[in-house]
Amino acid sequence: MPVVRAENPGTTGRAEPHDGSAVVAEWNEAALREFVSNEHLDVRRCVLPGLSLRKEAYPSELHDLVDAAVAIARSHADEYIRHRVEHQVGD
Repeated sequence: MPVVRAENPGTTGRAEPHDGSAVVAEWNEAALREFVSNEHLDVRRCVLPGLSLRKEAYPSELHDLVDAAVAIARSHADEYIRHRVEHQVGD
C-alpha cells in the first residue's frame, strides 16, 4: 500500500468552525428563492414549513421576494399551501 501524506502536515485536520447564523441566513435565502422559483408542488410543500416569512429574517433587498412568496402561497391552488402560509404569517 502506498503511504498517504497530508499536504500540510502541521494542520490538525479539523475544519474551521462556521458561524451558525451565516449558515441559517444562507439557508433561508436559498429556501426562499427555491419556493418562489420552483413551481413543483412537492418542492413547495416541503420548503414552506421551514421557510421564514418574516421580512426581518432577511436583508432589505429580499423583502420583495418575501412578499412574492407570501402572495404565491396565499393564491396557490393547493389547500395545504394556502393553509400553511396563513399559519406561518399569522394574518
